[in-house]
Amino acid sequence: MRAGTLALKSGCFVVFTAGIIWNTGMSISDRLAARNQPQDIRKAIRLMPLHPDYRIQLANELFISEPDTAQRALESAIRLDPFKASAWIKLGLLYEEKADLSGAEHALLNAAKVDKTYLPAWSLANFYFRHDRTHEFWQWARTAAAIEPGDAQPLFRLAWYVEPDVDAIESHLQLRRSYMRVQFLNFLMSQQETDAVGKASLHLLASDAGKNDTLPTLISACEWLLQYRRPDLALPLWNSLAEQHLVPYPPISSGKENRITNAAFSRQPSSNGFDWHIGNAPGVSAFFNTSPNALGFEFSGDEKEPVLLMYQVVPVTPGKAYKLTVDYSTSGISSGSGVAWVVSSFSSGAEIARTDSLSAEQGGEVSACFVAPEDVKFINLLLEYQRQPGTVLVEGKITLYKTSLMATVNDACGTQKVAQ
Repeated sequence: MRAGTLALKSGCFVVFTAGIIWNTGMSISDRLAARNQPQDIRKAIRLMPLHPDYRIQLANELFISEPDTAQRALESAIRLDPFKASAWIKLGLLYEEKADLSGAEHALLNAAKVDKTYLPAWSLANFYFRHDRTHEFWQWARTAAAIEPGDAQPLFRLAWYVEPDVDAIESHLQLRRSYMRVQFLNFLMSQQETDAVGKASLHLLASDAGKNDTLPTLISACEWLLQYRRPDLALPLWNSLAEQHLVPYPPISSGKENRITNAAFSRQPSSNGFDWHIGNAPGVSAFFNTSPNALGFEFSGDEKEPVLLMYQVVPVTPGKAYKLTVDYSTSGISSGSGVAWVVSSFSSGAEIARTDSLSAEQGGEVSACFVAPEDVKFINLLLEYQRQPGTVLVEGKITLYKTSLMATVNDACGTQKVAQ
């Protein structure tokens, strides 16, 4: 009995001692490896020869300067632990560098076999892309996309190189979830692919994706298309958003009498899409009122002219006559104020029409008539301030109540009949 007890205690002592030695070795090795110097990492390997991570670390340090040594370190790490996907990937890259494409493919496939996360799939997609193996590229790109990476932009960039087509990429990668569709749309905007942005944004809106998650991106895409001078693509997106009540305005159609969005300022302008965009100029502050609804601007007398107070992009029919009318009031604004409404071509910026200066103290109406040039399908409707010669900077308040842009029988202002 006593002999058995002694043997048990002796065994426990041996295990305890071995544990201390192991922990001490690990502590020393970790401190050595933390220096990231090849000679120190080799010392760590000698202290802990069965620890594969030190060999992988050594390979990382020598990957470019000593590829043969790095390869041997990776191969030995994999023998110790064949489930080290990072080692398989690095080894595959070294084989590829040496033109051993079969060995490289085998190593990368092993990485994907032991690790189902994004990096192995992405590495294989890269490998097949580099060697023009399109079928395999799409297979592994689709696998990578299904994992929902944190940043899919590099994946979309490769896909766009292979086939720069929205429909093809969405089909190949099976982009059904909003998270990936949003990233794809953001990628297309980063590439300044306007036609593709127009198409992908409509696809995103039409998908079963949760609208609350995708709406900010869709609004941004509409604004982006306007900034990149493509109102023809922005308008279908805006109207689709309106039809689904995702923006609080009715669609803009050719049959609509008043072409202006938020014409009576029923809502505070959002500065997005085809809504009013409010400027941000020193010396001028904007305000929004309800009961009655109104939008206004207060001038401090210390403006930095010229000032763009607000604008909206409006679709028109080439060759058709229109009348712009604005109801407003002012306080402290003298005649010849230099605050006026301007109609200009969206594409060229050329001025088409301009109203008189706004200066009606008790409230009034200002108007301008014009015929849309044959090459103009969209106009900018702007409220601008430019100090007139011989006057001081304007000081006071302008309040806007209602705006309208109506098609007319001819281009003469007055009491003409509104076109139906």
